[in-house]
Amino acid sequence: MPAPTKIYFSQIAVGWEDWVQVVNVSNETANVIAVARNANGQTVWSQDARLRPYQAWTVSADTVNVAATLVISSDKPIVGERHCHSKTEVLNFPGASPEGMTVGRRLFFPEIYTGGSDWFQIMNVGEQPANINAIVRHKNGRIHRQFGKQKLPSLGWWNFTDREMGNITGTIELMCTQPCVGERHLHYTKGHLGSAVGQLGQVLDKPTTRLFFPELSEVWNDWVQIVNVSNEKAKVNAVARDQSGKTVWSQEATLNPFHAWNPSVESIKGNTSVTVTSDKHIVGERHDHRETQVLNFPGASLEMRTAGRRLFFPETYAGGLDWFRFMNVGDAGCRVSIISRDREGNVKNQLNSPNIPSMGYWIVTDKEIRNVTGTLEAMCTQPTVGERHLHYDANVHKGVAVGQFGQVID
Repeated sequence: MPAPTKIYFSQIAVGWEDWVQVVNVSNETANVIAVARNANGQTVWSQDARLRPYQAWTVSADTVNVAATLVISSDKPIVGERHCHSKTEVLNFPGASPEGMTVGRRLFFPEIYTGGSDWFQIMNVGEQPANINAIVRHKNGRIHRQFGKQKLPSLGWWNFTDREMGNITGTIELMCTQPCVGERHLHYTKGHLGSAVGQLGQVLDKPTTRLFFPELSEVWNDWVQIVNVSNEKAKVNAVARDQSGKTVWSQEATLNPFHAWNPSVESIKGNTSVTVTSDKHIVGERHDHRETQVLNFPGASLEMRTAGRRLFFPETYAGGLDWFRFMNVGDAGCRVSIISRDREGNVKNQLNSPNIPSMGYWIVTDKEIRNVTGTLEAMCTQPTVGERHLHYDANVHKGVAVGQFGQVID
């Protein structure tokens, strides 16, 4: 499936500093237009640009002075990324699309948390009004509360908070009559006060039985939650492997329907990856904490298009520390070729990995990519998950980190 020609950002925030970057990932010039809309789907702002191949464009989203969504359309394939800043709270999201498996009719968030402030915004990207039903569950799978929204306009949005959900620790599922994008913000109110993370709802149109978490580190506080999203009991197994793909730890559990499980990944020693397999459909989420730096990732999978052979990162940033890990989730050895480009699309550096064993990984840093502000492309001979961490080290965001998976565009 190719890269999309239309991507969605569920929120442009009032009072926050929004930054959106879009990249033309084709070999031809692209005509691109960005349109902001209010809660009723009415256009309030627009901007257009012509982009050369692999040129990056920073949309003037910071000039949108009302709460809005942003839809970016192109006549050539594009990818995008949004960062949303308020002092030390930084959220980041990929541009959502059906091709990227981040738009769908059934969305699942593997975690809601009473120790922070949860906030959701749901955008109807269908052509007709959408009816939405939200199901809030405790960690044991028991339904706590249901509520919803009727006749959400096309390209309009709806938001809700802890108040509607009942402020519990558990999960939330959304059933939508039209394709939707769901965006969740978690604002920590204790422990990591001043930190925030964001996730898109995971689309269950093609649910998976195997999830990959490319990185766990004993010098960070890692936390993983796995949810059985089937209506039957699931047998689940978590396996940690070292850089060569050798198993160093494992744990298993039996989960009732919609039961959430936290494997004890904090007991794993050294640098590893974790693979979780199940005989029923599962979703997962990982948080990685170190003082005020908090990273979070969904569980990656082939079905959810977070693993593939051609990966693209719409941003690298010379003002921070960029760090990448590539996990080979194929059955044979893998070679990864990396192209680092500046914002104009000019190639600044190319490098090739050694052979990466099956379930092994390879690490790349600013030093290898020449500390470029621009983009990064990775072409892999086996299905691969690419994980990027950006550690801010300057200005008001010092001590903040965000993470993204490479977007699959093969």
